[in-house]
Amino acid sequence: MIDQETQSLASIFDAMGTGVYIIEDDYTVEYMNKTSISAFGEGTGKKCYQVIAHRDEICPWCRAKEVFEGETLQWENHFPHINKTFEIFELPLQTADGTVSHMCIYRDITETKGREKMLRASIEDYKKLFEHLHVGVYMSSREGKILEANEAFMNMLGYKSKEELYKLDITKDVYLRPDDRRKYQEMIERDGHVINYEVDYKHKDGRIISALRTSHVRYDQKGNMIGYEGVAEDQTQRKEMEQKLKKAHDFQKNLIQTSIDGIIANDREGNIVIFNEGAENIFGYTKEELSRIHVTQLYLEGVARKIKKMIYGPEYGGPGRLINYEATVPTKDGRQVPILLSATLLYEEGEEVATVGYFKDMSEVKRLQHELTKRFEFEHNLIQSSIDAIIASDKDGTIIVFNQGAEKLLGYSEDEVRNMSFDNFFTPGMLEEFREELLSEEYGGKNRLFLFETYVIDKTGNKIPIQLSATVMFDEDEEIGMVGFFRDLREIRRMEQQFTDQTRLLHEHKMISLGRLSASVVHELNNPLAGILNYIRLMLKILKRGSLDQKNQEKFQRHLTLVESETSRCSKIVSNLLAFSRKSELELSEMSINELLEKCILLSQHKLMLQNIQIKTDLNPKIPKVLVDFNQTQQCVINLIFNAIDAMPDGGTLTIISSFDPDKGMVKIRIEDTGCGIAGEYLHQIFDPFYSTKTEGKGLGLGLSMVYGIIDRHKGTITVDSEVGKGTVFTISLPPAEKREDMAS
Repeated sequence: MIDQETQSLASIFDAMGTGVYIIEDDYTVEYMNKTSISAFGEGTGKKCYQVIAHRDEICPWCRAKEVFEGETLQWENHFPHINKTFEIFELPLQTADGTVSHMCIYRDITETKGREKMLRASIEDYKKLFEHLHVGVYMSSREGKILEANEAFMNMLGYKSKEELYKLDITKDVYLRPDDRRKYQEMIERDGHVINYEVDYKHKDGRIISALRTSHVRYDQKGNMIGYEGVAEDQTQRKEMEQKLKKAHDFQKNLIQTSIDGIIANDREGNIVIFNEGAENIFGYTKEELSRIHVTQLYLEGVARKIKKMIYGPEYGGPGRLINYEATVPTKDGRQVPILLSATLLYEEGEEVATVGYFKDMSEVKRLQHELTKRFEFEHNLIQSSIDAIIASDKDGTIIVFNQGAEKLLGYSEDEVRNMSFDNFFTPGMLEEFREELLSEEYGGKNRLFLFETYVIDKTGNKIPIQLSATVMFDEDEEIGMVGFFRDLREIRRMEQQFTDQTRLLHEHKMISLGRLSASVVHELNNPLAGILNYIRLMLKILKRGSLDQKNQEKFQRHLTLVESETSRCSKIVSNLLAFSRKSELELSEMSINELLEKCILLSQHKLMLQNIQIKTDLNPKIPKVLVDFNQTQQCVINLIFNAIDAMPDGGTLTIISSFDPDKGMVKIRIEDTGCGIAGEYLHQIFDPFYSTKTEGKGLGLGLSMVYGIIDRHKGTITVDSEVGKGTVFTISLPPAEKREDMAS
């Protein structure tokens, strides 16, 4: 099923006289435009080889299989039954129903090929033009014999007669290195020409001559390759002869190679001496009419004088040359055609003899290139950006593109928006803001909007947060429409909110743990404070007895030492509690894991004693330091200790071990209890948020998920091993500080 956009594109080719037909993978013709029907007859529904080639089987030159596999091809083919030659462009076509068809675009180049043969046959007409040049001009066969040469070529090699040259074997007698001749033949027969090819020749007297060659292939009347012809410049005279050689070469090469464009040459008096068919197509004059026209009549008033001035000046490629000058020329019927003009002066023996101009008709080329480029870029963007909503409108604001992402975002179907515009998706206030920002320079430049955040209104009236990129499209400075790319931000906003909620819950859980810890710390502080109070009372009694003797001084000293020790203990407990309560971002510092474990044990010691839990430690003093956030890592360990306490309501043993695994290069913390254990079917869930094995009211199920998240952020891992009735072991693995820095870099 051919979609509307493909038919519109085919209509453009109709207007240009270019043939288009589309076939399915079984070679059935699915579509033919008017040009194709005119050339081959109506063939829709028939096999392509029956319609195009009048054959009963697949054409031997058919390349449709390559196209269906995704390749794009460009080639030429002659059809004997209609005696025409076509330039063919084949490409795969994604149709509206998702299938792949084969589109063939072709252009009749029969006349162009005929003109090329005429130009090849007329090469002798221009032979005299090169006969007296001071650069070597030659013609050779493919087999390596010199067929023709001018005097300059003979002088360059040191020979006095052409008969001497005709006897030479070019490969052996002319080339210094025979392999250079083979390389030269490969290049010229592959490309049809060589330009500025440097090679070393042998002079007759044995000297080495460095020559610069520019050549092209020569054909016979039947189009068969028979040899090569071109010019060779002695590098010792390169500066003197370079400009003459280049102009002579350009004249010959462009006559042969660029006949599809207009070629016009005039003598010094302005009389037109060459006017090819390409020029006839541009200007609409016949050769007979041109014999009565002065070259200045081919330009708008005053333009010919301006072009002549530019050719003689140095600013536009010269002096003596004009390169790619854009101009407009009038035709016979009064139209004005945009062209790209290149021109050069021709010299003979140092005297200016003619001017040749190359006219490229840019009207159809620009239109075709623009339409094809816009089409392919548009399709590419639709494919590449299909994850987002894509909406495009014409210059009147009517929606012309509304992809599935847009349907999903806004709730409208493609049919529902055919008569709608961008205005329907915004409130008046948001629409005004959108237009103001589109015209400003703030979000990517004028007429462009890049990553602009706003809201759109869906079919049900809901406001949807989006990130919008948009651009106004132009065709030759004329606005033709606008395209917008809409990214749905709802999921991003949801994830941002979820992250905020998780951060809040993490802190709340920390405060809950802090509350439980504070209750334990109160009891922990009471013991040293009671001891301090008793020793102070004893010291006061001693002071009331009068002056201190030696015995009381020693007792006084012991009491003060104990007060100092107990006060320091209280200070450490309070400091650790304050550090644990702080809310902070991840702040990494290098520290000893044993120091962290000792502080966690100190904070939890009283609660362990109240629960009749014995604590055992095995802290390896030689393990490397780790790069961690002290507060968050402390929270992980405290949380695991509290879980162990909850798992041993009737008392037990808590074992904390630190070690280093040299094979894996990880510092390990092992927290082991002798509690009730966890059933095997629950182990894979215990790190999930809100999952808890505790009875209702004993916990939110957030502790272990937060421990998992904190350890993961530290590039570490946490594992669990448990058996019902025997206890549970949590193992935390963290990279050493040195390894962590390597991972970060």
